[in-house]
Amino acid sequence: MKALSLGLVRGTIDQVDAQVHLSWVQPRVLSKQQIATMRSRLDHWCRDVHTMEKLLEQKAHDIIN
Repeated sequence: MKALSLGLVRGTIDQVDAQVHLSWVQPRVLSKQQIATMRSRLDHWCRDVHTMEKLLEQKAHDIIN
């Protein structure tokens, strides 16, 4: 969201389908090490999101039942 607000990327956030669609990205030259670091951080973030999703499913199940 911050990148969208700063104009670094253009696209839309579809909250219903839980998807982000990017149509343009501000060009920037990154070294292979910077790309690897960014990938590592994104992988870690994805794992954290998945863990939170499972926790919410479990807690919601406890509340509903």
